[in-house]
Amino acid sequence: MEITQKPHRRSASSFVSKTLGRTGQSWVWRGITLLPVSAARFARTASRGRFTDALAALLGVGLGLVAWFIILISTQAAVNGALYPLLDAHDYQHSWGGPTLAGAWATHAALAVPILVAAIWLLRGLAALSSYDQELSTGSRHHWWSRPLALLLAAAGAVLFVAWINQL
Repeated sequence: MEITQKPHRRSASSFVSKTLGRTGQSWVWRGITLLPVSAARFARTASRGRFTDALAALLGVGLGLVAWFIILISTQAAVNGALYPLLDAHDYQHSWGGPTLAGAWATHAALAVPILVAAIWLLRGLAALSSYDQELSTGSRHHWWSRPLALLLAAAGAVLFVAWINQL
């Protein structure tokens, strides 16, 4: 029984370190810089006439826009969770976690935590997908699925952004 419990502790600590440690911070930074780096790469490759590489960079721009949208939504969730009484000072009777201010505040803060963790892992996936797409354009590795998946995620991000704008 002791053997089966040790990997669970290591995997939990590994998950926390990959999410909140230096690894998580580096993936968030890669997600933030994905848009400007891909835009610069697109401009450079398009001016040289290398259209296959420009397509990969253009998909990186789409993934960068999705990454920025994820950052926007997760930041909104974190700020709303931390500053709930200041931002939504209305009837707590019908609020999540109500009827008290403490319950509503705790509920909104507790909902922000998994959203932030999911955002970090989504940024990690987008940055990894962009690097797979770059490897495909340089020919170093063959990930045939990276371009269709990048196109699908960019299109889904655009649909979600339009839906989010329309619900405001």
